[in-house]
Amino acid sequence: MRKPKGLPEPLPATCSVPEAGAHFFGVDTPSAYRLARRGIIPVLKTGTRNMVALPRILAARLNHDPDQTAQTKKGAG
Repeated sequence: MRKPKGLPEPLPATCSVPEAGAHFFGVDTPSAYRLARRGIIPVLKTGTRNMVALPRILAARLNHDPDQTAQTKKGAG
């Protein structure tokens, strides 16, 4: 019996758009690219490749904005 394929451990800093779409949104490759064009999947453009920053997508899925947290910590000190 085959084990379902998941994200590797430890989690890499980036992954492809189709991988992010499949693992975090449960969509196929064309739908993942559609979500990336809409800005739902945050994309880092590196030349001709589009990569997804996993910390940013995890924060978005947890309804947590890392930029806002950094600003809050600066103001608290």
